Amino acid sequence: MSIKTAVNLYIVSTMSDSGKTAIVSALLRVLSRRSLHVTPFKAQNMSLNSYPSIEGGEIALAQAMQAYVAGLMPSVHHNPILIKPMTSDRAEYIILGKPRAQLSFNEYLNDDAIRHLAINAVKSSIRRLKDEFDLVVGEGAGSAYEPNLASRDLANFRPAEWLDAGVFVVLDIDRGGSFIQGLGLIKSLPPGWRKLVKGFIINKFRGDEKLLSTAIKWLEKKTGKPVLGVLPYVDDLWLWPEDSMDLRPIGNGPLNIALIAYPYISNFNDVYPLILEDDVTVRIVRDPRELGDPHLIILPGSKNVVASLDWMRRTGMDKELARIRGSAVILGICGGFQAMGKLLSDPYGVEAGIPGDYRGLGFVDTNTIYGIDKVVSLSRAVGLRGELENVGIRGYEIHRGVPQYAGDEPLIMITERNGKTTKQLDGVLREKELIVGITLHDSLGDPNFRSFVLNMARELAGLPRRNSSASSSIELLLSQVDRLASIIEDKLDIDFMVNDN
Repeated sequence: MSIKTAVNLYIVSTMSDSGKTAIVSALLRVLSRRSLHVTPFKAQNMSLNSYPSIEGGEIALAQAMQAYVAGLMPSVHHNPILIKPMTSDRAEYIILGKPRAQLSFNEYLNDDAIRHLAINAVKSSIRRLKDEFDLVVGEGAGSAYEPNLASRDLANFRPAEWLDAGVFVVLDIDRGGSFIQGLGLIKSLPPGWRKLVKGFIINKFRGDEKLLSTAIKWLEKKTGKPVLGVLPYVDDLWLWPEDSMDLRPIGNGPLNIALIAYPYISNFNDVYPLILEDDVTVRIVRDPRELGDPHLIILPGSKNVVASLDWMRRTGMDKELARIRGSAVILGICGGFQAMGKLLSDPYGVEAGIPGDYRGLGFVDTNTIYGIDKVVSLSRAVGLRGELENVGIRGYEIHRGVPQYAGDEPLIMITERNGKTTKQLDGVLREKELIVGITLHDSLGDPNFRSFVLNMARELAGLPRRNSSASSSIELLLSQVDRLASIIEDKLDIDFMVNDN
């Protein structure tokens, strides 16, 4: 690739879920292969799925994924503002990795102190990334331009302007109206931001590209902006998810696994390593009538465990889980583990929004105490019981809740957090009742833990025990991105994008 003067890139769209995250990931992979020192960047992300950064802060899972794709460790500067919804009208605002406030969106937009902090965080991250890397590949959020939010934009054109980036607009043709949306965006933008747009990328096309030639010429003539390529619809790609819109079933094997998709579900990428197991079927269960009689039930993480428990009681999911208790393996991960306990004590209201004590499902004899400080770490642990005794396990932690044991014994000892030695008892195992709890996210990405849980379910199902693939969740991720990178390298004019035209 011949580069005269490399320019930073900013990928935006006219809507959410158009494929921006996947395209940025693939571009990072392609450009890093071409000996460019590249980095991801998303100024502001709203997501319940998060990940620890190398500094010990919290960023969106999608930007952590993009960092690994670029050959980097995730940093708070890859995503300086993370918004994690707590209720329908309030969210936790995490700036440069640290929780700063719990506000409504209107309060966030109008609170001068928090806005000043957020703007400075975005600008300082941009300065740092520009200094340290050959090229920054940024990603916008949602719709790139909304007239009611434009003056307070911290996600799309304003950070692209600060980054001196060329902006490329992704048009999701699968959902229709993409050419009109592209024209509408260009016509709506203020002249200064309109100049930043260098072209369009048509995404998720099914069929013969020749059918689009007339429409492409129309859009280019109307806007004066080129179409850089048409990307096909890829429906079997498994990248780390941005939000619950990415929830989908896995596999078609005899091992029946039910993932309970309650409100505020978070970090459900925990189940993605099950893609490596050819004998599993993972179903997404949103209604107790859909539960059936699985061999394994997974209670995933939740940003608001109290609200998720309330939903389970309102819908009758708690009764269905109680019915099947003892006849299916039940695995609770982080918030799911907390939900299985007897009591959740939230004296500061940091989990539920309102201080109080809340009743869990009562499946295990543990209580959870929520503190002000949040544990955010890449962690290592060692098993204490059963087949996991003295077995090393890796994962990550993002939680305020700490387990208190009121009768059950811990499953593991967390021995390391962000490279520092620690000793924290965690998890639970009730072998006779087939119940497993653990706080470590991505524990199913660890082959030892994955084999342990799945073999419990296989024995129940009358299936042969087996050792899990040795591939890690990151190795699985890279293999998926490589597939998309090959497509993008073939279909997209990347040389045009990165050269200062």
